[in-house]
Amino acid sequence: MENLILILYVLILVSLNVVFFTLFRKGILNLMVSGIIMMVLAPVIGFSSGALLLHFYDWSSGGTGEGAGYGGAFLGFITIANGILILVIGVIRWILNFVKK
Repeated sequence: MENLILILYVLILVSLNVVFFTLFRKGILNLMVSGIIMMVLAPVIGFSSGALLLHFYDWSSGGTGEGAGYGGAFLGFITIANGILILVIGVIRWILNFVKK
């Protein structure tokens, strides 16, 4: 079941990136705003994936399930790193456009 959660996470992350860059190309949304939105969504994605991983944990194995929490935190950190990367790209593009003008 954890493989399904990770596949869904990757699909959500890729689809958000595609939507953000498509909206950027159409001139509807700035990359800096997209990066901020992604960073705001990072805790939501991290907590929800951690909760799903904990929900589907096999309690009969005798563990405490802290690996599910670590997995959720790791997915949240990946999402926030993606948001920071989009934000940095937006800032660099803004600086280059400002210098050209």
